[in-house]
Amino acid sequence: MKKKLFKPEILLSHESGLRKMEAESTGQQYVSFKSLKEAQQDPQGIVILEGDEGGQIYVVCPVSIVRCSEESLQQLLQDLDALKWSDPSSAHLFYERLPLGSGVSGGMGGGLVQSSVWLRPRLVKLELLEKVKAVIEGRRPRLENVQ
Repeated sequence: MKKKLFKPEILLSHESGLRKMEAESTGQQYVSFKSLKEAQQDPQGIVILEGDEGGQIYVVCPVSIVRCSEESLQQLLQDLDALKWSDPSSAHLFYERLPLGSGVSGGMGGGLVQSSVWLRPRLVKLELLEKVKAVIEGRRPRLENVQ
């Protein structure tokens, strides 16, 4: 019996190639959303900020706690990427469906869906968790004075 060669479907701009391919190769469903507003309609909607084409997962959080704009999330992504990778062309903001407790595939150990903001451990060591939460919760416009 021949094994069927895996052939991924077409990748849309709002989809993670890594996570879509992983889901499709295992027969799982991959769900992504085009916008924050669309993701907020799903009780399992999450936001993922990643750099290095998924090689670094910076932030994962439920969209239910996001109180800032998509523009603020994009600025947060750029600020975090400037600290750790410095390649804006490979930094992406994704909205996906994953239940609490799920892992988020990606480099550097990936991420984790939890009820609050998950921040990459190397960024936690820089004492950025509260600042990142403040941006996501709409209490500050962006990360500033961060080196």
